[in-house]
Amino acid sequence: MQLSIELQNKFPDLPLICDPSHITGRRDMIQEVSQQALDLNYDGLIIETHTDPDNAWSDAAQQVTPTKLKQIFEDLRVRKETEANADYDSKMAGLRINIDEYDNKLIELLGKRMKVSEQIGALKKEFNVAVLQNKRWSEILEKMTTQGREKGLNEEFIIDIFKAIHQESISHQEKVINKQ
Repeated sequence: MQLSIELQNKFPDLPLICDPSHITGRRDMIQEVSQQALDLNYDGLIIETHTDPDNAWSDAAQQVTPTKLKQIFEDLRVRKETEANADYDSKMAGLRINIDEYDNKLIELLGKRMKVSEQIGALKKEFNVAVLQNKRWSEILEKMTTQGREKGLNEEFIIDIFKAIHQESISHQEKVINKQ
């Protein structure tokens, strides 16, 4: 779904159509993925339907009956892109100020973390130690996923963030180690 966000930013007039039948391959997930697509401003849906899905010649597991398709459409909620309301605008502006403050703090902390990574790189260079330390990396991932779960954060999200941070740390260390 991240791709749709990037496409909308780069090509705002490009119509986006979601195919939840093929994305999931499972009829029980069509409703959920369809709602996600609408919440991400997709312009339409392609949903496979068949009068007897279990006996369809192809893609049986991802097809729904016409009755189920009607129910899916009835249950979907099309939401507005924004709200022209002063109270909404005021509350949203305040919340976005908070988000901006946290984003600025995240960048500041990441910058400080990379400075420490450079110091680690210098120490590894001095003692001729490899940049990648698999045991330490495993410990970090385990610790961060546990802490993330305790904060109500998705494990995959935490892993993705820390993989990116780790890769950036490696890049900073390699620059230090390979500097002549």
